[in-house]
Amino acid sequence: MSLAPVTVGLVAAAGCAVGALAVRPVVFVYSVPEGWRTSCPHCGHLVIQGLAGTVRRVLVQPRCPHGPAVSEAGGDNREEALRIGPPVGLPEAVTGAGAAAVAGAGASGWLLAAQMWLVVVGAALLLVDIAVKRLPDHLTAAAGLGVAVLLFLSAATGGLWDAFGRMVLSAVVVGVVFVVLALLGMGLGDAKLSPSLAAVLGWHSWSAVFWGIGAGLVLGAVHALVVAVGSGAGRKAQVALGPALLVGTLAVSSLLG
Repeated sequence: MSLAPVTVGLVAAAGCAVGALAVRPVVFVYSVPEGWRTSCPHCGHLVIQGLAGTVRRVLVQPRCPHGPAVSEAGGDNREEALRIGPPVGLPEAVTGAGAAAVAGAGASGWLLAAQMWLVVVGAALLLVDIAVKRLPDHLTAAAGLGVAVLLFLSAATGGLWDAFGRMVLSAVVVGVVFVVLALLGMGLGDAKLSPSLAAVLGWHSWSAVFWGIGAGLVLGAVHALVVAVGSGAGRKAQVALGPALLVGTLAVSSLLG
């Protein structure tokens, strides 16, 4: 059942809030080639220090006051500290738009909860992957665990064990396929993310798995072609596939409700 526009708007606002309070700090922490960071990338001053301190420094004060100053354009040549997190408004917009799109599609119950979980964790994965071509293990594991628990609750409360069994089998099959692709050169992070995406799609049907993963691969191929042509790098162009897989999965799952 479709939600009223006002309700979808409220969901979008809630998504923006989650994007600011949760997704933004996570993107800051994991937007490094490996491991994670807790300090300003410019001066080493501690940024992640408890919930209140993290929110203040990454959200309320997105520019490190201790970092090296840079000249700001303008006649008065004022100086400001360098930005320490993702661009202003980006995590909020991505999370809010994803939440609104999923809510407006009409899913309900535990399935909607699983889709929303994938929106939130997926927003962080998408932005980190775009920034540093990486899908952190902690985030792919969180995506899989959340989806598994929420859809298990859906099966347990609604007696939907056939859907749950198909979900598990879909995750295994797609995960194996992506591991093989990783051995052939595709990113290992994509292989770790793929079972979570297949699980959400497999809850609907096997055809949903085909169309959702297929849509993600097609979007990824188109993106790679555009980047290769635009940058002139040809086959050497590095493109993040994770965002395309996430978008394809959520689009198909949302359309199926």
